[in-house]
Amino acid sequence: MICKEFTKEDIVHLPALEPEGWGDIRPRFEYFLRSDFCKPIKIEENGRPIAVGTTIFHADSAWLACIITHSEHRNRGLGSAITRSLIESVDSNRYRTISLDATEFGYPVYLKQGFEVEGQYAHLRREGDAPEIPQSIYIQPFEEKYREQAYALDRFVSGEDRHGVMAEFLADASVYIDSQGQLQGVYFRSWSDGLVIAADDNAGVTLMQLRAAERPVAILPLDNAAGLKFLQENGYNMYKTSRRMVLGARRTWQPVRLYNRISGALG
Repeated sequence: MICKEFTKEDIVHLPALEPEGWGDIRPRFEYFLRSDFCKPIKIEENGRPIAVGTTIFHADSAWLACIITHSEHRNRGLGSAITRSLIESVDSNRYRTISLDATEFGYPVYLKQGFEVEGQYAHLRREGDAPEIPQSIYIQPFEEKYREQAYALDRFVSGEDRHGVMAEFLADASVYIDSQGQLQGVYFRSWSDGLVIAADDNAGVTLMQLRAAERPVAILPLDNAAGLKFLQENGYNMYKTSRRMVLGARRTWQPVRLYNRISGALG
């Protein structure tokens, strides 16, 4: 099976590949094509993509994302072929760790490729109205003077240097600034699923309150007890879990300081 570069002409065919519950995947692939840090690929048949996926590169780590096979073409090894091609495109001397978030369909495929489970995400949904919570005096719009502190906090939480991808999403972020003027948390409003990272539970939960007013779905590590408690007390119910998997060198990351993930594409 030959994997080829995914192009803008392929976007129109993506609705036929959308897995149930994923929503419109076209904006994701439009971003992958636009970003210098992403390399989407495809397997095609009769001029149309029947399997797709992408690699997303950080400073010395990478993520595999949106590995999807058309429902009418499953059990032909396409998912394995896309995954192998993505892995082979990663220079293991430079990018020592490859990570992904596995769906139930993808999990057995990734196990066969050598990935190991390193954590689980809880997926929760709110059916009713957003909770009415007064805005904290410590929440304010992002200012440029906080950029390096935001990068440093993300390196601590993720164990990765993701500033290249992260840079464009800081402009409309909200930050938690403590009484000493130090950044303690960030809510990336427009970065995919709405990343929330924080140095402690107070900042993290306060930013989750802001996010909950805007989004009915939340996804965070099962290890984050404080975050789960807040969500469950405010009308969010867990409807599934997914597995965070890794190939290569393990990273020291802080799941208890991740109050909402970026997405399955970025952790």
